[in-house]
Amino acid sequence: WNTSVTFFFFFFSDDYRHEVNGQGYMTEIDPYSATSVVKKRTSLGRMAHESAAFGKPVAGKPLAVYMGDDSRNEYIYKFVSTQNWDAADASPASRISTGDKYLDAGRLYVAKFAADGTGEWLELSLANATVAGYANYAFADEGDVALHSRIAGDAVGATKMDRPEWCGVNPVTGEIYFTLTNNSNRRLG
Repeated sequence: WNTSVTFFFFFFSDDYRHEVNGQGYMTEIDPYSATSVVKKRTSLGRMAHESAAFGKPVAGKPLAVYMGDDSRNEYIYKFVSTQNWDAADASPASRISTGDKYLDAGRLYVAKFAADGTGEWLELSLANATVAGYANYAFADEGDVALHSRIAGDAVGATKMDRPEWCGVNPVTGEIYFTLTNNSNRRLG
């Protein structure tokens, strides 16, 4: 291994003009197809995705995808598909097209928790007046909201978390679990 700084590493470490095009998106591949093309799933927001877990699928209901933003003081997100789940779509012949159907259109939400442990999902879109009227950033359109998911989370007052990473769903109850791994900047009083 050559660990010294070279032109290639220097260029990409110092030139951020194209960073927005390739960082922080969830991507999908078909691991069973050598010719599969990687698909960027921008509707799931842009953040430091650690993982994504599908909620328990129910026929005739939208699919939910739960995601954590693996950075200090960031958020837990949920994407809800526009399309309702149909188990017939779970066909090996069309893995990427199944993702196209369920992951390209829907609504993105962020979690806000109360001191008593209850919480609510707040929609991150221009339909939410708090996002549309945010004084610190003027969102141009829905794509801009997805591109700046963290800022939209700030706008609605989502709960800052201690690096939400791994996510899992109980296949029987549908309960969602996140691992919060570290926040060395936070001190309990």
